[in-house]
Amino acid sequence: MPIIGTAGHVDHGKSTLVQALTGRDPDRWAEEKDRGLTIDLGFAWADLADTAVGFVDVPGHERFIKNMLAGVGGFDVALFVVAADEGWMPQSEEHLAILDLLDVRHGVIALTRVDLADPDLIELSTAEVVEHVEGTVAASWPIVEVSPPTGEGMDRIVAALNAALDTAGPTANLGRPHMWVDRAFTISGAGVVVTGTLTGGSISIGDRMECYPGGEVRIRGLQSHEIPRDTIGPGSRVAANIVGIDRGNVGRGTLMALPGSAGMTKRFLALLHRPPRTDAEITDRGAYHVHLGTATVPARIRVLDEGDEPGVIVTTNAPVPVTMGDRFILRDTGPKEVVGGGVVLDPSPVRRPTEQHITELSQAIALDPVGRADALVAVHGEIDADEVSRSSGGGTPSVAISAGTRFYSPGAFSMRGDALLDAVNDYHERFPLRPGLPRSEAASRLGADADLVAALVAAEPGLVEEGPILRRVEFVPALSEADEEIWKRDRAVLGASLAVPRVSDLSISDEVLHALIRRGDLVRVANDLVFLPEQMAEIKDRLGALPDEFTVAMFRDGLGVSRRQAVPLLEWLDAAGWTRRRGDVRSVRSSNGPSAGDAPSR
Repeated sequence: MPIIGTAGHVDHGKSTLVQALTGRDPDRWAEEKDRGLTIDLGFAWADLADTAVGFVDVPGHERFIKNMLAGVGGFDVALFVVAADEGWMPQSEEHLAILDLLDVRHGVIALTRVDLADPDLIELSTAEVVEHVEGTVAASWPIVEVSPPTGEGMDRIVAALNAALDTAGPTANLGRPHMWVDRAFTISGAGVVVTGTLTGGSISIGDRMECYPGGEVRIRGLQSHEIPRDTIGPGSRVAANIVGIDRGNVGRGTLMALPGSAGMTKRFLALLHRPPRTDAEITDRGAYHVHLGTATVPARIRVLDEGDEPGVIVTTNAPVPVTMGDRFILRDTGPKEVVGGGVVLDPSPVRRPTEQHITELSQAIALDPVGRADALVAVHGEIDADEVSRSSGGGTPSVAISAGTRFYSPGAFSMRGDALLDAVNDYHERFPLRPGLPRSEAASRLGADADLVAALVAAEPGLVEEGPILRRVEFVPALSEADEEIWKRDRAVLGASLAVPRVSDLSISDEVLHALIRRGDLVRVANDLVFLPEQMAEIKDRLGALPDEFTVAMFRDGLGVSRRQAVPLLEWLDAAGWTRRRGDVRSVRSSNGPSAGDAPSR
């Protein structure tokens, strides 16, 4: 069901016209009826030439502009009202500026109270309207003379509204329902009820939704224009009975949407538009209110560039739910006037957005969610996947590289790959005897997670992953000539007897020691004890000559070693599976021994 919303100066006949069109008085409060003045949003509905239509009637008095802004966001068609006997007035100008800044493209201008104006005054008022709407969204809207009390022009206004609705077309169903709450109250026996204009998708009884802010809720009941519904489509006025939230945690300014489809932020990048015929200056020192959906929140503005439509950073006092493409109104809290309106470019912008960022994101606003997602990834370089979906309206980028829970632009991914190569090369240069850069250290140096490192290695043909180690394809650890010479001498010392010296008494460095162990030139038995591979083979042979059960002393004497070597060597043989200990004696295992060779046999 499409929504028609009123706009125009106070006491120009908006509510009277809505009542004449629908048969319902949109003013809900006794004070409104007593004063003949719309204070808050009013709602009505009717069939216009067999088209079911909802009406949102907004207040025209400048004191209630906040309430007006809470209702104008869900219009399909605007009904802009100007009284023929008074002509263009200050709130006419402000309301037109709001419609223009929110890009409400379809509408009808009703020249009301023509029964109170003579033909010359009607002509003058019409000329004023034409002059003021020039260059705005309302420039092509038809002007219809109408008098609800006499019935004059009522058939023409109905025809004009139906034509505007046909031009506007049906409200898009994007599968992402959003409803800005404009009223919240409790009903005895039912609980919390919220009302608003539904856009973006359908909702049904039983659906899980989320209130931003507020938390997750479940829809227990639905009505549209006092008629119970199981499901309601976009473009409709909705009253939803929800459970899971207290009345104090939901109200005007709350967004109800699918869980995870919106994100709360206090800082977003926007493109700012200036209203026609305004000299108001927007500065970094000004105090403003941002009107987004039905929400109103104090904010500061940082202007990023010069021009008629500058990029700005909006910082709000409280978190607000925004999506790329959302429109908002900016009011100066000093003179209390509309000084601009904007479109959200990035709900979570980079620290210092550039002019190129603003240009790319501005161009992406007109694209579908996939195109918007591509633009966000291109601007950020790397960004959380959930954030891309929330910010773009559900888009998944088409040109990004996915790694874990993040997306990377090709350029950013390539830079990360270069950084990984640099890290590996640097490690090889600093530690030429080590097999390569530990993957955990690579992640730490890059400030990356394991998923990104894995993706970078998979995409880089010059790297090899060996367990937890990364190395260049052609890299082979090699001792220098000097180290090889030292090792040659130490090897001779080790090989002279099984009673080998302590590691600390050898001449080789720790780096060389570990390199020799890795390449199989040494077998480490204990922290300060190593043997040559051929010595381990000799030990295997000598085990076969020992009794079935032997003691440490028998082992020591049989091998011709000291207790310093015998005890750790036996513990190593136990752990390796060559021997089995039972109390103070050991026996040689007949099953498979360590991987270095077969277990000794008798």
